[in-house]
Amino acid sequence: MAQQLSYYFPGYGITDEMIPRLLREFLDWGENRFVVSCYLIEECLKNEHRLDDLQRWQREFPITFANMHAPCGPGYDLNTMDETRRPAMIADHIRAMEIASELGCKTYTIHIGAYHYVHQHAKLPELRKYAHDTMEKLVPAAQKYKVILAVENNFEPPNSAREVLRYVEPYAGEPYVGVCFDVGHANIMRMYPGKRLDRYRSYLHNEWYETGIIPENDALDILMPHIVTAHLHDNDGYGDLHAMPGDGDVDWQETVAKLKKCPRLEEIQTEVNYLSGINWAGELCAPHGGYSIRRLVETFRNLGF
Repeated sequence: MAQQLSYYFPGYGITDEMIPRLLREFLDWGENRFVVSCYLIEECLKNEHRLDDLQRWQREFPITFANMHAPCGPGYDLNTMDETRRPAMIADHIRAMEIASELGCKTYTIHIGAYHYVHQHAKLPELRKYAHDTMEKLVPAAQKYKVILAVENNFEPPNSAREVLRYVEPYAGEPYVGVCFDVGHANIMRMYPGKRLDRYRSYLHNEWYETGIIPENDALDILMPHIVTAHLHDNDGYGDLHAMPGDGDVDWQETVAKLKKCPRLEEIQTEVNYLSGINWAGELCAPHGGYSIRRLVETFRNLGF
């Protein structure tokens, strides 16, 4: 199982001059598999010369880019409603999957999206039509480039585990369609004894404006047959912190045991944010100064990866 673990490779918060130092730290700890982040691939789409940098790092160091996270947000999500943007959005994803194939990535994780639901109050049935249309256009590209299109669960109504099933079940038996199971996102939606809905971060309440927050305890169980990759990070159950496993309240013993039983599991990805910035665990979970590479590696080895 250890050879299937890939480390999140940030596209922000660190300069290119520091990349060799970061890679050397990982290599000296015996780790050489990385995830192309959504930030890095978006840079490649906007500037083709950026791809040269990734390929150069692969030439200069014995590293592998094993998986890729698709660009995300209102201009990239499966359910993007902007008709003027959609053709370019689909073309961007197809090009990104081509790059993923060129780099040697096995999976391409993509978000369904919540922007139009949360900020424009679009209705789920309408959003589903757009998401299905996008899937129909991207699956042939996944087949062509032999990269698995992995739909990720999140913590908004359009991204629940059952919503994810809507987009992968029609392709049951298709080897290039699957699920990216995000452990941290599932933990946010999990209800357990003593957990209080009123303690959720304000943005969660804003996102569940129609019904109020509806917990989802069985996300891993219902997605298990389709899971091809997974994002591992922790939180306190009330917000998306991307903390180190063990710094939140995810039940890691149960989660890891279940993940290892997923029949289609190809790989595991860390998604701990060990630098300050977007999705930062901050003072709530992380030590002052951020997480070290040593602790990151040792933590995931202790989990059995």
